[in-house]
Formats: sequence, structure tokens, C-alpha cells
Amino acid sequence: MKVLLVLLDGIADRSQATLGGTTPLQAATLPNLDMLTGSGACGHVYPLGPGVCPSLDLSRWHQLGYGARQYPGRAAIDALGAGVVLQPDDVVIHVSLAATMIDAGERYVQASPAKLPDDQAAEIASALAAYVPEHFPATVHHLGGPFMALVLRGGANPLVSDSDPVFFRNPVPGIAAIDGAPEAASLTARECERFSHWASETITSHPVIRRREADGVTSPNYVLMKWASTPPDVPTLREEWGFTGALVSDDVFHAGLARALGMSFVEQRAADAADDLGAKLAAALDCLWEEQDLAVIGCAAAAEASRSGKPDRKVRVCEEMDSAFEPFTRTMLYEPDLLTVITAGYAAPSGGSDEVLNSGDSVPFVALGGNSRVDGVEAFDEVACATGSLGCLRALDCMPLLLNISDRARMGSMRVGHRDRPYR
Repeated sequence: MKVLLVLLDGIADRSQATLGGTTPLQAATLPNLDMLTGSGACGHVYPLGPGVCPSLDLSRWHQLGYGARQYPGRAAIDALGAGVVLQPDDVVIHVSLAATMIDAGERYVQASPAKLPDDQAAEIASALAAYVPEHFPATVHHLGGPFMALVLRGGANPLVSDSDPVFFRNPVPGIAAIDGAPEAASLTARECERFSHWASETITSHPVIRRREADGVTSPNYVLMKWASTPPDVPTLREEWGFTGALVSDDVFHAGLARALGMSFVEQRAADAADDLGAKLAAALDCLWEEQDLAVIGCAAAAEASRSGKPDRKVRVCEEMDSAFEPFTRTMLYEPDLLTVITAGYAAPSGGSDEVLNSGDSVPFVALGGNSRVDGVEAFDEVACATGSLGCLRALDCMPLLLNISDRARMGSMRVGHRDRPYR
């Protein structure tokens, strides 16, 4: 049986006063998602646990069944997705260009990531690649747009803090070793601090920035660093869960995650929410009919709508995404060899608060087709799905559920081969 896992990141929300106390999903008209929901079994998922605010990367790590393993960190995964060749002992730090200001002796973020054309960002990245390190051999790699990766070799340690404050009201912190980390982490932190200050001088003196400032355009003058990590060293998805897999999305993180887990990566991107999801659904189904057992879709259109701070806009985007399902509902409902699961990696409140990006609220979960039960829930939203037969789940439960409903799970006492594995 083939499995289609559709992850509509950020589609779950909170009750919004401007929508009469409903969530955007409850306020939206969703004929296709509601029909699919009414044909399956429902539940609700806390990606990392009740009240724990998940990031995209940690949520995906858990959803794809690796939550019991040490998470290596996002920067190395992004670097893999951009084609950077990494050594096992490399430490990778994510670098983003930012516009900052000094107020009362503290540095604050004005714009992060900085907005500038790709060709200008590439020129600045090229200049930063000339960095001469003090403690560890270092290289700088452009990841696209205002993003780069600093790769440290020769004994660096990833147990260092971030300089990205995430929320603009917070000052930019210094980079330091995490409490209890070895001496190598202190040297790594000092190298990162040294790079930050050198990068600031290099950026502000760059001809691209001088031209922008002469034109009165807000420009980057600093770099923010975060997500220090090491390359993933885990079994492939096929080894861990018995599925050959494809990941369909549009960013370097998903490309890197696919590479780390031995999955194929299919890049699909469109500006319109309906076109974007529709293209990803079509590509994922093509992967399943051609050779893959599992196709995973990552779609962030709802999360992007949440960042606008306008719940009514998110309602419209939810309805656009619903329309993308229409050409595929017959396949999802009646193809006997297809299990479809629709859920999300995290909830993203759309109320306009500058205090939260992703929240620790649960997200809907629907499984239909194949051997799935039908539990009578008729609406795809946070409250209705929570009443379904699957109950309250964690992202860690996703892969075991897929194995079970697709008849791939082993019985608990079975011993198959030399590895303790959850599939037959």
C-alpha cells in the first residue's frame, strides 16, 4: 500500500476574536477537506508535546520517526540541502544577513533576514567567504538569498548559543558556550563572535551596501548566527521504517532532510497557495505511482499567511488550499492501494501577536483510505478532529500509525532479521 503524507504547516490556529471566536479553519469553507475528513479517522497531534512550541525542523524530525534519536540541528541539514559536502566532525552554523541598530548600547534587529536581491546577496556571501579563522579551519557557503553556512572543522563543538534573538524586541545576544560544554565549545563561540564582528565590517564597507545606502535603502550591516549542528548520521528511512520515500517541498531544509534520510527530493514551488499545493500533490502522487512507498509533502502557505497577522487572510488561504485537493479527492477516496494522511507540523496563530510564531497547540490529524476506520467526524478543524477515534497523538506516533494502517507493522513479539525494527 502506498502512503501520502500531506503536512499543511501552520494551518492550525487559535480562536480569533475577529472571526467571532472561531479559528480560521472553523471559519473557512472547506468542502474538499471536510469530505476527506468525513471518510477517515481523526485525531489531534501535539508535535513535541502539549504546550511545547515546535520549530519546523524538530517537528519534521519527529514526524518522520526519528524523535527517539539525537537531533543533530538544522544548520547542517540546510547545508546538505544546498549541496555543501560535509565531513562527519564538521560543525555548521547558520548565518543570515540582518539590518540592525544600536540603542542605549545594545544592538537590536531592524530587519532579519535582510531583504535584498539574490545577486547582491551572492556578492556579499562571496566577500564573506574570504574570512580567515583563528581557532578552526573555516569555510563560508552561500545557501541562497541572505543565508549562508559557516562550516568549522578540526575539533569545533556545536554546544554554543545563538545570536539571533528571533523576536525584534530582544537585543542581539553574544554567542557563548552552553553551560557544561567542553572547552572546544568556548573556542567555537569565540570563533563565531570573531566572524560576526569581522562580517559586520566587511558588509558595511562592501560596494553593494554603499550603493544601497546612497539610494536610501535599508541594508544589512550584521550577521545573525544560530542552529550550530553536526551532520546527521542516522539510518535511512528505508532502514528505519521500511519505506522508500520522496519529499516534495521547496526549500533547502527539506532538500537536506531528504538527502540525510536517503529520500528523493522533488522541488515544487508556486506563488499562489492553490497552485503551490496542487503542484505538490500531483508531484507526490507521481512519485507513488512510479516507485516510492511514501511521499511526504511540506507546504507552508498557511504559516506564511499567519505571519501577516490577519486571520481573515488566513481564512482565504485555507480555502485556496482546500481547492487544491479537488482534482485528487476521487483518488484519495477510492484508490484501494492508497492511504492518505493530512496533518501539520505545527500551529501558527494569526492574531498578530509579536510574542509568538509557532504555538504549542495541537494540530488536526486525518487518515483515510486503505484500512483506516471512519469515525464520523465531518469537519477538518482543530476542535472537530480532536473528537475523533485516534484521540490525542504525538508526532512520534505518526510513522507507527502509517505502518499499522498500511499493514506494514510487525507484531510486537516478532524478530525479523538482525535488527530490531518496527516493520515486517
